[in-house]
Amino acid sequence: MTDAPLPEDPRDALIREQAERLAVQDRQLVQVAVQAEQIAVLEAMVADLRERLDAALRALSRNSGNSSMPPSSDDRRGRRPPRRERRAAERAAGKKKQGKQPGSPGASMTWEVPGPHRGPLPRGCLRMRARPGGRR
Repeated sequence: MTDAPLPEDPRDALIREQAERLAVQDRQLVQVAVQAEQIAVLEAMVADLRERLDAALRALSRNSGNSSMPPSSDDRRGRRPPRRERRAAERAAGKKKQGKQPGSPGASMTWEVPGPHRGPLPRGCLRMRARPGGRR
């Protein structure tokens, strides 16, 4: 008898091929799971950094015109001063003048002398009124 190698069964080759494919799929599934964990960690970091950036931008945009900060803090590096030039430009353009605006109700503290229809005068007023010249 001769030691001739037996011919390989084609089914054995298919089984080996299938086993290699399953091993590759297992490695890919492990890699996908690791990447999913990394993505979750990175998304949490991005959310935290966005919150910190928003807080920093809010703090940077504050000045004495839009918060309760003192005007002396407006000259710090990176801070924008209040927008006073816009209001001055509106007045210069004739859009808005200082003081009472046309059409708005006026308010004043006028002196009214109480008359007979107003009721009794306070005690101090009666004494002052009784003396000539209003003096004691």
